[in-house]
Amino acid sequence: MLHHLLYKANLLLLLSCSACALIAQVPSACHKLAQHRPAAASRTASHRQDITAMAACHIGAQHRTAAASRPASHRQDITAMAATSTAVDSESTTNTPNYSNFDWHDHWYPVAWMRDLPVNTITKITLFDVDYCVVNRGEQDPLALEDKCPHRLAALSEGRLTAQGYVQCAYHGWSFDATGACKSVPQRPNGAQQSTMLCATACPCRVEQGLLWLFPGADAENAKPPPRVQEMDDPAFKWSTAVRDLPIDYSILIENILDPDHGLFAHQAAPFDLYTASRDAPQTVTLAETSPGFFSLSSAVAATPKLAATKEKTAKDTTLNITGALTGISTFRPPCTIATGRRDVDGETKFQACFWIAPVGVGRTRFMSAAVGRLPFSVPRWLQHVSLNNFLDQDTHLLATQQPNVLAAEYKAATGGEPMVRRKIYKYSSPTERLLVEVGKFMDAAVPKTPNRYAEPLRLLMQCPDRSTTLDRYSQHTQICPDSRGAVRNAKALRFVAWAAAATVAAGRVARLGSVARAAVSPAALGLAALGYAAHAFVGEFSFKYVSAKRDRDLRGIPKVFADERLDE
Repeated sequence: MLHHLLYKANLLLLLSCSACALIAQVPSACHKLAQHRPAAASRTASHRQDITAMAACHIGAQHRTAAASRPASHRQDITAMAATSTAVDSESTTNTPNYSNFDWHDHWYPVAWMRDLPVNTITKITLFDVDYCVVNRGEQDPLALEDKCPHRLAALSEGRLTAQGYVQCAYHGWSFDATGACKSVPQRPNGAQQSTMLCATACPCRVEQGLLWLFPGADAENAKPPPRVQEMDDPAFKWSTAVRDLPIDYSILIENILDPDHGLFAHQAAPFDLYTASRDAPQTVTLAETSPGFFSLSSAVAATPKLAATKEKTAKDTTLNITGALTGISTFRPPCTIATGRRDVDGETKFQACFWIAPVGVGRTRFMSAAVGRLPFSVPRWLQHVSLNNFLDQDTHLLATQQPNVLAAEYKAATGGEPMVRRKIYKYSSPTERLLVEVGKFMDAAVPKTPNRYAEPLRLLMQCPDRSTTLDRYSQHTQICPDSRGAVRNAKALRFVAWAAAATVAAGRVARLGSVARAAVSPAALGLAALGYAAHAFVGEFSFKYVSAKRDRDLRGIPKVFADERLDE
């Protein structure tokens, strides 16, 4: 759902920010990205066939719907839509997925882009409110240990990686290999390996499509591999990645990403309308349970304007001028993977917006994304982050205001021994929400079983922080993204040099001309000052900036995509 906006914004920013090219040189030590190509071509071919079938079936359904008589009541449409299950695709084994089969311990979880993990440096990450220390070991396989030394329970992430590749605790020097085996207790020479009680807890990990995945369950060897995005295995596609830690609960963020209806209003972005539904262009929901506990929830809709269209503004709107029979398809493969894009009848696409949502803990989620497209060039990563951070700011605080109400309802249900039913606390009323109804059913069954969900029940009663906290880009993004940190560092250096040079040029002119006023109109001094200001503004993009006044300016753009006059229709 984001891919149209990301694509457009990235290209515009790339053209308009050419003066910032000096910033782009980020130290090469930031990363090495290993892209693993799939070993089994048959799996990719099968997935493409499923997508092709989904697009073709949806287009056929569109023609049948257009020929059929319309229901008398819009409310009846929504009720029937929410109550009706759709046919499943060819991979499914049942027409009614049993979401109670879902087990969080049976799945792999993405926790970081490998390029964001400095080589041979210990990094702390969190999953299900459990801390782990992970290490990108370059050409070797990565390692992951629970972030707790068995000696005195200090954090291993405060330690270092030794010359032998061991994780060494900074407290007393105990050292552990990738399996968690204790290799050295300095105070007890040659005695470390005599007892397994001295071992740290290792967590299975692997790299797929540039992401580091952890498996917190007990049987990683027999677990299904993480889901793949087929376009990311195609050399014809280029992709740029992003990451941000959001103070939003996993369940709320998943629903948000799969909800195109909010795009016209929260983001003032017309391309979202290509994924909305209407009575004339209904949403088709496809459910699949390929094996017990493994699901796929997909929506398909004609990729044409619905809400954003008016009598005066349809095909003339170049942002939504669609040619050919394209279907907007969004697929959620629990627990973490979402892919959205427009596909033709052959299942082909030119662009995909992909998301990986890691449940860090109650009220905390790591958002990772990739813009995957047939682009003639790769967009600089830091430039994409400027665009995406502005985009995320537009609705993150909205989700933070929603969160206390949703989690309080969950707390009430959990402490009262009753199941939480989202259809009872939400008022679904849009034809686009058919998928969200199904996602809600999955959340109702899965969320209460989340590891450590109710270890500290009062966390469900957290209040909404102020905007400067919920939208703090520096702590949520800049600190964990070496590309952005490098760009900011270079921009600060450029700012200093430009302003210093501007002052030097101006001072020289004053000395020669004897007039401050005449010196001030120096083209060189003004140009250098402007360059310094541009670098200064760029630095500001990587810390809190989405104040209420900026929100209000954005909201004034809503009538451009949905006119106020239409509210009375």
